[in-house]
Amino acid sequence: MNGSTKGAFNAFDEKLNLDASERKQAVSRHNEITKHLVETQGLATSTFLQGSFARKTMLKPLKDVDMVIRIHPRLEDDLRMPGGSAHAMHLMRQAVSGRYPDALFDVDDAPAHALQVTFSELDFTFDLVPAIDTDADEIVYIADRDNDTWEWSNTRTLNRIISTRNQATDGRFVHQVRMLKSYKKGHRLLDGLCGLLWESFAYAAVDRALEHSEALAVTLEHAAQAVTRPVHDPTRADDLTVNWTPAQRAGYATALSSAARQAAEARRLEVDGQHSAAIEIWHELIGAPFPQTEAQSATEALRALAAGSITSTGRAVTSQHGRQPARPGRSWLTR
Repeated sequence: MNGSTKGAFNAFDEKLNLDASERKQAVSRHNEITKHLVETQGLATSTFLQGSFARKTMLKPLKDVDMVIRIHPRLEDDLRMPGGSAHAMHLMRQAVSGRYPDALFDVDDAPAHALQVTFSELDFTFDLVPAIDTDADEIVYIADRDNDTWEWSNTRTLNRIISTRNQATDGRFVHQVRMLKSYKKGHRLLDGLCGLLWESFAYAAVDRALEHSEALAVTLEHAAQAVTRPVHDPTRADDLTVNWTPAQRAGYATALSSAARQAAEARRLEVDGQHSAAIEIWHELIGAPFPQTEAQSATEALRALAAGSITSTGRAVTSQHGRQPARPGRSWLTR
């Protein structure tokens, strides 16, 4: 960690990365399924990945891989008939069973839009999403077997937008989104919020290469204000907060405002070279995945108390940028 705030964030980032062997397994299985459905079965014209795994914003452990199957056009008329979306799932199940006889289907869940596939040798599942192409390059209609319909989807546009932003930030954006998701995962009130919401917050706040600490600080500051009004996904297609009540918005705003204040304090201390204090604040804010720093000695605390300030975690620092002054000012005159 080398004692710096940047080093602590780098160590934090490493802890959030998906297991490399599992990622390799997922990519390999995706390619195998694609080859089988396209070349062997002729059921699909191509496939693509969607969701946080595709956008590289997924936290470990890897639980599921979303895979969109672009059904061959010759089947479209039949699949548009009543019962067509469920029939699409059935066709995929037959095809996958032929290649993987031990595969199980819809064991943990039967998602409306996907056929869940469990492979005995993998610790994660695949969600296979049947899709019908449209005239628009990035738009498909995906199956909804619960409502027997085909729903408009622009997930390829979302993939492209996030990839473009990641390139514009020198590849840091997706790492910073994972850090934000880790923060919300450890927060009782915020944990239930969808992951795409945090990508949306970051997308609105981070448009250039920033150090991780600065990116999180500006995103939390933005999010504290953003939750008081509609928050759209990065494609601007959907309001992710449409079902929120005023009370929920107020609660999220309060929690995020508190987090933003702590993040801003940590940033000021980092700029002043008070890295142990900054790391301590980030650890308190984010939780266990973020590194801890060594406890402050009595000698260090006394030296700092002489002229510095006290942080929100109770640490004395020589910087004036802690939450409160080390010495309260007198409220009376001396004579």
